[in-house]
Formats: sequence, structure tokens, C-alpha cells
Amino acid sequence: MKIIKSIICLTAFLALCKESLTAQEGHETNTVQDSIIIDGHWRTFEYHLPQYPINNSRLLFVLHGDAMTSKSIQNATGFEFNKLADRTGATIVVYPQGYKDYWNDCRKEASFETKNKGINDVAFIKAIIQRMERRYHIDRKNVFATGYFNGGNMCYKLAKSIPDSFKGFAVIGANLSTKTNDDCVSLDQSASIMIINYLSDRTSPYMSWEVTSLDGFTRGKVLPTNETLNYWLNLLEKNDKKPLSSLSSTIVKAKSTFFRDDYYSEEKNKRVSLLKIVKGGYPFPNPHVDQWSQIVANMNKHINIPETVIRFFYQVQYSNTGYSTK
Repeated sequence: MKIIKSIICLTAFLALCKESLTAQEGHETNTVQDSIIIDGHWRTFEYHLPQYPINNSRLLFVLHGDAMTSKSIQNATGFEFNKLADRTGATIVVYPQGYKDYWNDCRKEASFETKNKGINDVAFIKAIIQRMERRYHIDRKNVFATGYFNGGNMCYKLAKSIPDSFKGFAVIGANLSTKTNDDCVSLDQSASIMIINYLSDRTSPYMSWEVTSLDGFTRGKVLPTNETLNYWLNLLEKNDKKPLSSLSSTIVKAKSTFFRDDYYSEEKNKRVSLLKIVKGGYPFPNPHVDQWSQIVANMNKHINIPETVIRFFYQVQYSNTGYSTK
């Protein structure tokens, strides 16, 4: 019953996000609609420009979850990423749209139409980067991606297949596929990546599990979160002469607890982090969205996951050694 209840809550939340698109005042301005044709398919995306954009801005991709849209993920994140762009003037935020609301990630057994048709989402993302570089002279050395559920699995695919195109990744609510459920070809390169998972998640489970939902699509089996972490840690420390630096911390917010483990390779100048959420709820926790409260009672609005993601990306971009909490 707990599994069914969790899946129903998530499905209701995603449906609400898709329907409720009321922007917070001031942060849906300067949002541009665009499209690119990839392998005969018109692919759409939108991006948010800061009020006073500068050359060499960083580029941040925000990839929506299962059955969501480029609009609804902005609502789900409380427009926090747009606010960051507006405050700093140094970030362009891109919201690509998955083919029929799904991404063709690494999960071989996923029965999405995007998987069945072999939609080339990697080419889509690369084409957006190239367009942003031509149009806005972005800093190609500072391109980041964060994703939620299906979008998080798409981040894993990007990190495996084109790691050199990105400075860092942040994945919310997703684990790597098991070997029998993985159709990605990995370059086996290290990547700076943050993994954010809910300890009691039954839909995209913290432990190894068959991933299913009420949308009618199976996703196949995934690794436990700790094995997903170890995959990236092994690549991080591969061929290093020095041991990885590490730091653990605990954050208590209202009735939720957040455990964070950080690992850093001085030789590669890359880092891997795991944030474990206890009683945090399914959504993208942040303080600025009110529509969830009656659907997901456990959702903690006292922590700002978009802000946590951005701080991690700042660490990756600016810190050459050790840790920074600023």
C-alpha cells in the first residue's frame, strides 16, 4: 500500500505541475521560445535570459521529469533558477522539452515512445549548446545540467556519453541502471556530479528496485543509491596518486534531516556529492511553491534544492582545491 500511495502522490504531483503554470511575478519575463530540427523531428526548448546578460555566461540546463514539460519544471522548482540568472546576470537557463514529455535515457527497458523511436536527445542537447554559443557567446567551459527523475537519468546519459561538454551535473530522484538495463555506451570518464535522493522514495527507489509508475511505462531495474555513488567515485579516484578528500555533514530543517557526503579529487579538480533526504517528500524541495502541500504532505519547504544545486555548481566552477561553503 505504501508503494501504491507513493506512486499515486507522485503522479498527482506531476499532473498538477503540468496544469498549474502560473509564474511567480517577474521571473517568466525574458524567456525565449525556440526550436531545432534533429533527425527530422522538431524539438522545442525555452530559455531564460537575465535582464542584463553578459558575454561568457555559464549555461545551465534544467531537464524535466517524467510526463512533465519545460514549463512545469520551472513551476516545480519555484522559478529559483530563473531568479539566480536575474540576480547575477551571468547564467542563461535552458529548459529543453523531452519528446512527448519523456527523455531517451540509459534505461533499456523503459517503454517510452522516445526510447522506442530511438530519439537522439544527446544530439538535441549538443545542438542547443552550439546555438547558445553562437547567439550569446556563452562560456563553453562552464556548461551545467540538472535533472529531475527522468531528467536526472538523462543527466547520467550525458555524463557517460559526452562528459567533456559539461562542467558538472546534479541529479534529483534517479539512480543508474543495472548492467542488464543499460543501453548507454560510457566513455568511463570522471565527472563532477551531485546526487540528491529521498531515502524513502518508492517510485525511483533509494535501494535497487524495479521502477514503475501509473503512467503505464516501466523503467526496468536500477542500482541502489550507494552503488550509483560508488560508480562515480571509482571514476573520480581512478589513477589518482592521492586519496580523495572527503567531508560529511548533517542538516536539520523542520522535521526533515539531510545527510551530505562530499568527495574531491585534487588531481582531477572534480567532486562528487551525495545528499540523502529523510522525510523530504517527492517534489523538488524549495520554499516558493504552494500547490504541493495537499498532495505531498512530507514535502519540506525549509530547504532550497535549486539553491543547493547552484552552490555545488559554483564549487565546481570556482574552487580549485578543497571545499567551499560560500
